[in-house]
Amino acid sequence: MILSKISQTFEEKKTEIESFFKEKSQGLIPPLYLSCDIRNSGHKLGIIDTNLFPAGFNNLCNAFSHEATHAFKNYFSTYYPKAQRLILLCEEHTRNRFYLENLSRIKSLITEAGLEIKIAYLGQNIKEDFLKVPLDKNQNLDLEKLSIENGIPYLKNFEADLVISNNDFSSGIPESILTIQDKIIPSPQLGWQQRRKSTHFQLLDKLIQEFSQYIGLDPWLLRCLHANVQKVDLSSPEDLENIAQKIEMTLDEIQKNYQRHHITDKPYVFLKSDSGTYGMGLLDVYHPDEIRLINRKTRNKLLSSKGGQKTRSFLIQEGIPTADHYSGLPIEPVIYMVGFKTVGGFFRMNAEKDTYTSLNAKGMVFSCLCLHKIDEPHEDYFLNCAEKKNLVNLSMTMARLAAITAAQEQKQFLKY
Repeated sequence: MILSKISQTFEEKKTEIESFFKEKSQGLIPPLYLSCDIRNSGHKLGIIDTNLFPAGFNNLCNAFSHEATHAFKNYFSTYYPKAQRLILLCEEHTRNRFYLENLSRIKSLITEAGLEIKIAYLGQNIKEDFLKVPLDKNQNLDLEKLSIENGIPYLKNFEADLVISNNDFSSGIPESILTIQDKIIPSPQLGWQQRRKSTHFQLLDKLIQEFSQYIGLDPWLLRCLHANVQKVDLSSPEDLENIAQKIEMTLDEIQKNYQRHHITDKPYVFLKSDSGTYGMGLLDVYHPDEIRLINRKTRNKLLSSKGGQKTRSFLIQEGIPTADHYSGLPIEPVIYMVGFKTVGGFFRMNAEKDTYTSLNAKGMVFSCLCLHKIDEPHEDYFLNCAEKKNLVNLSMTMARLAAITAAQEQKQFLKY
């Protein structure tokens, strides 16, 4: 597998890699946190998504807690040294136990970093001013409606210095928080109402090509080929033809690289919403005629998005089949960052999906990524030990590239 060769290059060029990251991070302020989805085909490794408002800290192994706490403490002391009292602004998924566990874990990590923190919601869909939500038999999570007065965010008897957003503002920036935007991190300007995946991948592509040249590696081994279409109408034959032609061009480019690397797999792409989360608005495509002959059901699937917003812009992204499985199930690593520091991750797996499809969908579950656990004996289907270690280590390096890219995005949006 190519994975071990990439890993060997990374190991041999360790000094050069650290020098590259130091140089590229100069003058950049990283987002507070992010999660990064990665796929390994055995022939290449690629970042397929980067989320700046990650939900999933509850899936991190306890062994990562110390690193995450230290990273949060370092982030706030470096970039917001005067911030001691924080509000965590959440999505209003009060019936989603897993999301609530994510909030609880973030709160715990930041509390352990020595900061005061309480959880709030905007109250767009919740009428109550206060909620006590049960997590389990022994624990409740207190949530309170956010209040703002004279440009100061506060809760009852708690005036905050800073607001941490775990709300991705897919439906737009509420007018109620416009006066405190400068006190919210990540900035609401980085929410999905404005941010585009294509922008991120254009910047990432440039960075990966520079990185690959710096360490003497073929950049295709680390990148996802992509294209994008903006402001399209899926009921328009002309717009469908435009999408189909761009897909055809991308498939041709993938095929050329397959031939160059003697890969016999059939190339495919993902057509996905250029904004948004939750794995919605996504389709795997093997031939451009699948778009030209699209039916109503598939069209509606592509148009679906969080918050009911109609998708009008799409990213065409090289499909990377996963070569990795756990107990026969396809898996992909998800890495979490705080600032420029990797703080752990987990494997996403999905019994309802296969090697080629997106795993970020109904049926997904998560498994510990920690090397001290995944090296334990398991069924014959489990990953080869050497490749497990390579996959985890390489994924963490890839996530660092995503973090620098996200910092570049942030600088563009906020113009600092």
